[in-house]
Amino acid sequence: MRNRSNDSNYHWDYQDYRGNYGQSPARGRKSGGLKYFLIAMGVVILLVGALCVGASVWGGNTTPQPDPNPSIGGDQLEHLPEIDQQNKPEDNVPDTTEDGLLTPAGIYKKCAPSVVGIITYGSSSTAQGSGIILSAEGYIITNAHVVSGGEKFEVVLQNGDNYTASVIGADNQSDLALLKMQNPPEGLVAATFGNSDELEVGEMVVAIGNPGGLALASTQTVGYISAVQRTITTELGYTMVCIQADAAINPGNSGGPLINTYGQVVGITSSKLVEEGYEGIGFSIPINTALPILDDLMQHGRVTGRAQLGITVVEVSSNEANYYGIPAGLRIMSINEDSDVGRQGAEVGDIITSIDGWAITTRGDCSDILAQHKPGDTVEISLYRASRTGRGQTFTITVTLLGS
Repeated sequence: MRNRSNDSNYHWDYQDYRGNYGQSPARGRKSGGLKYFLIAMGVVILLVGALCVGASVWGGNTTPQPDPNPSIGGDQLEHLPEIDQQNKPEDNVPDTTEDGLLTPAGIYKKCAPSVVGIITYGSSSTAQGSGIILSAEGYIITNAHVVSGGEKFEVVLQNGDNYTASVIGADNQSDLALLKMQNPPEGLVAATFGNSDELEVGEMVVAIGNPGGLALASTQTVGYISAVQRTITTELGYTMVCIQADAAINPGNSGGPLINTYGQVVGITSSKLVEEGYEGIGFSIPINTALPILDDLMQHGRVTGRAQLGITVVEVSSNEANYYGIPAGLRIMSINEDSDVGRQGAEVGDIITSIDGWAITTRGDCSDILAQHKPGDTVEISLYRASRTGRGQTFTITVTLLGS
């Protein structure tokens, strides 16, 4: 999730919040009289204070000094029943449980240094998100939507140090991106990764990230796995199978880790359900899904081996379909030269209504079907083509899929 802002600077500066409390503009002679009155009163107070100090010294008494190490409670609580208030014992927040699992405090100590902030500078706005240190060489995992539209990128470590970064590759369909820090420092703490296939409903997890941006950097929230294979549709229309957890997730957490009680990253925080009336419903990309895609991005800058039609499309909404008397589907906007779609007779402007007999109304529908195929497979596509007479025609073509 991006957290946008039109400000170019992201720092917490107390001076920004001081204001001009108690100050007012001068008002001629009336203001000058007030100044002389205050000076006179100050002189009187100093004289009285000096006399009081002198009297104390002459009387052989000394002014009581505050205790530099005041006790908690004790004699200061004169009107309450006797209370035995104590400091916390040593190691009162253990790093591990009796079973050897990490506590939330232990998870934070181990994993927080591997979580970074991401600042994406665009032409008209700036976004902030989170990221995960993949390796000591400075590779950083985040979400594709965190870096979308960016022209310049910065990685902010837990200690606040900033480093310029570049995008190695981004994949909108999986919402994953890989960055590389320029001149990374020594001592980067790479995250430890687990097996997301082993997750169980009810298992405790934590999320670490920057909700709301870097002003709340390195925030940890704790929750439990709510579902392990939850299908969602992204804003771009892609379908994803995600981990659902109730650890609090907010804008700015995007790209940060979901961590199990062994201190292993098992998911990459991606989104939350933000509709009114819903709380505690967040989604993360399983790490077992993410790592092969990140490997492709590192090697090729893109995802390979993914079946494609070799076209670009826009969705025909139900409102548009009803207004113009055409079917809902995906209107073809362009056809690649190497695409078999064009060779089989499809044209720009045709509307895809089904693939292999399955109705197609969104990009997600198309992606779901193509995900079941590999390059070289064939699919049957039904198309609608409008005519000048207003009576369109429907026809079917068989297309060989391309590789990405």
